[in-house]
Amino acid sequence: MKKSIYLFLSIIVLVSCKDEVESAKDGESTELKVGDITHIETLFDKTYFDTELEFNLLKELDICDTAKVEGSICAPCSAEHFKFTKYNNNKGLNDAFLLQVKALTVLKNQEAKLPMRHLIVFERENNELVKVNGFRGNLIATRESKSGIKDLIVRFYIPEDEAFLNCLFVWEENKYHFKTVEAIDGGGGFGRVKEAVKDSVSKIVYQSLMDNTMLF
Repeated sequence: MKKSIYLFLSIIVLVSCKDEVESAKDGESTELKVGDITHIETLFDKTYFDTELEFNLLKELDICDTAKVEGSICAPCSAEHFKFTKYNNNKGLNDAFLLQVKALTVLKNQEAKLPMRHLIVFERENNELVKVNGFRGNLIATRESKSGIKDLIVRFYIPEDEAFLNCLFVWEENKYHFKTVEAIDGGGGFGRVKEAVKDSVSKIVYQSLMDNTMLF
């Protein structure tokens, strides 16, 4: 993607976001209206969950150790490795949630550490949790939508291009779909993408995400 990115250097600019609201650490939010953006910073600096529900959801997913196991390299089911965020205003956390997994976490029945942070979308169907989307990236913001299902802004890092890509995903046909790239930092880019050329740049960025298996 690097050569393509450089072709668009003249169309990347720094601009301020007019629709921002105050930042929210670890997914906190205030009363929001359609179009409002909530910035999210997940530090994984807690050792406990806010509710028992979060632990029970991890237990149901069976991706971590629910109790300390001697010699296990699998991550414990704790807030030090996992973060839950609600994305569907029409459903409770038990039936729809975003799960962020910290980089270098070892999941159950795996030996390798996750090389980067993961963001996974789950929905309950027929009383079972089903993975809807997977992103090898960092959730940095959500945006309120008319449907009540929040749009997502996910930040990806492409090592080959030494570039960070902030991408918008919207809910369509029962899952999240790539919409546009909002900003590029590194790899020749240094800010938000102009609206006039966003479609062209977004096609290149989407292809890069697919080539680098950032969506799964």
